[in-house]
Amino acid sequence: MPVLISYRHTARLDAFILNERLLLEDIPTQLVQIDCDGQTHDDLYGSFCQQMSDATHWIGVLSADIGQDGWTAWLLGAATMACRRTGFFCKGPGELPEGLGRWPIMHERAHIDLFVRAYHDERTFARAMTLPPGRGSRMDRDNADFFHADLKAKIRRGF
Repeated sequence: MPVLISYRHTARLDAFILNERLLLEDIPTQLVQIDCDGQTHDDLYGSFCQQMSDATHWIGVLSADIGQDGWTAWLLGAATMACRRTGFFCKGPGELPEGLGRWPIMHERAHIDLFVRAYHDERTFARAMTLPPGRGSRMDRDNADFFHADLKAKIRRGF
């Protein structure tokens, strides 16, 4: 159940901290920089498609310039269509677009701990999704929706 972590160069430190925290909890990760110099949009698109299909969870690390980020919107669409568990990490007081409110948004390290707990709960209670060759099943969609609602509620309550 690998977690895909995407980030822009400006949020690199936050992405690396998140990655290390998940690795300490025995959660496999893939780090992907979405504003790589020297790669064409076609190269990035192909790479993102492969990495999204290999992951069960996606965390987008957001920075203050989120309003101009087409890749985050594209990855969100791809994750939603594939029934991936989705979350965002945005350190600091930046205002996020209203459209991201459906998914859990982590702002501090305690929220990452809640993500880790939710990830392990999926494994424990056998809600962990499998990676089918085609589109996700209805059960995967229901489990993804449960994951999002549960993590959002835990972040809101603080535990």
